[in-house]
Amino acid sequence: MLGAIEGPEAEVLPDDEVERALATLGPREGRNRVGLQGRGREKDVVAFARLEGHEVFPGYSWRERRDGARERCEHGVLCQTAIEIQSAVGCPFDCAYCPYPSFVCVRLDVEAFVERVTALVRESPQALWKLNNRTDTLGLEPEYGLAGQLIERFSRLDDKILMLYTKGEAVDHLVGLEHRGRTVASFTLTPEPIAAVLEAGAPPPSARIEALGRLARAGYPTRVRFSPIVPVKGYREVYRELVGRLARVASPELVTLWTLSMIDVEELGRIVPLASLDETALAAARDAAGALHGEKGSPFPPSIRCSIYRDIIDVIRDRLPTTRVSLCLEAPEVWSELGPLVPRQDGGSFLCNCGPAATPEAVSLFQIRAAGRRATDRG
Repeated sequence: MLGAIEGPEAEVLPDDEVERALATLGPREGRNRVGLQGRGREKDVVAFARLEGHEVFPGYSWRERRDGARERCEHGVLCQTAIEIQSAVGCPFDCAYCPYPSFVCVRLDVEAFVERVTALVRESPQALWKLNNRTDTLGLEPEYGLAGQLIERFSRLDDKILMLYTKGEAVDHLVGLEHRGRTVASFTLTPEPIAAVLEAGAPPPSARIEALGRLARAGYPTRVRFSPIVPVKGYREVYRELVGRLARVASPELVTLWTLSMIDVEELGRIVPLASLDETALAAARDAAGALHGEKGSPFPPSIRCSIYRDIIDVIRDRLPTTRVSLCLEAPEVWSELGPLVPRQDGGSFLCNCGPAATPEAVSLFQIRAAGRRATDRG
């Protein structure tokens, strides 16, 4: 790991001092997004440590519980409750919208971590297990070595699925592994014009698409998140081009959509150049600023988000006809408005990229309906 880092000579601290140093980076709540001015800034702390207790980073458990009921009650969005496994907090990539850019804390006891995860997974009814939502796992690979060990372990757990969640490109060491289809590779993609501004520290979309294609050819189930979707001028055409490039290398089983959110209009200019935004979307965001202040869906109102989703779903249906489409952290009214375009039961069950039961087998049960008919789940 040290060989992949540019910086001063590493300082070795006792375990208790490491934990105190990490605590100085601030509380879990209220982390600021790096913004356009923070891209490329050196990390304040890069910490390698053992995982002695339950917290991989102060305030973050190695088995983080995502609470769907809380998201619905406090933020008015749909999410599914699940446990996510975390071995690191803080990201090597410097995306403008990220609240974790200034540090990286990696727990290095990989073999012990794999055994912890195995014990947890075996005793839980949860089927799909997402690895590392607070960093980019492939951004730490292959030096870290965790992804490969977990892939091989999950290949022997017949009723469990591992999900890698990444903007990374380092897949050489994963292509030849015996995965038995028990690991899903979920890649986050943005069009080149958006990535060049917001994700300058991450591998370019072309490299991510190539990596996804290699894993797909190696037999891994693949998924894609268009996240964050930013309605730049001409966004329909840039997403059409992105989907076309994706379709040439793979047919992901699922594409999940998430519009840039959790940012008030007053802060939007820190994250994306306002002059680059679609004029209708920006005007609607400004008009809704008061009503959406502090809301999870801010800055773009539901009507604009629905319009964006329809445009992108049309492209997906055209180029990837067998791919399911879903939403992430969206309001019930948006799900309802999109109706037949996204799979959801009238009883409330909905398809979720990271849901605890969202195995490839479960995803395949969601029917793809033509526009004008409500999608239903056969399972």
